[in-house]
Amino acid sequence: MDFYTVDKVLKHILTNKIDIPVKLKHQAEVLHLKLEKELDIRNFIRSVDHIDDYKTILKSVKILNDKVEAAKDLEVDLDAGLLGDVNRCTSRLISERNLRFQMESIKVYQASHETVEELNNLIEKA
Repeated sequence: MDFYTVDKVLKHILTNKIDIPVKLKHQAEVLHLKLEKELDIRNFIRSVDHIDDYKTILKSVKILNDKVEAAKDLEVDLDAGLLGDVNRCTSRLISERNLRFQMESIKVYQASHETVEELNNLIEKA
């Protein structure tokens, strides 16, 4: 179901004070909240596809996890596929941060076979 469709219909019902059964209204409000939180999380995941400054990556991971926790605190039943996307995104961001940190801290003339191997492992994870 699409958030914008549910949002439009629910606002129409509330604005025009249309009489609907209480259970149906409650279900619509729960669905609206769920879709709103899921849309917010999906938009945030899209927004972190590329992060210029690796130093802000951990902050982005925290924000993403906070959004999920906030939804859970509101007892929103998030889609399992979305939670999988969150986990993949978090893992990718942390791997990318570790790789960028290592690449910034290693100098070419100081590189040894072990450091090159470590970078290759981090590249594969990212």
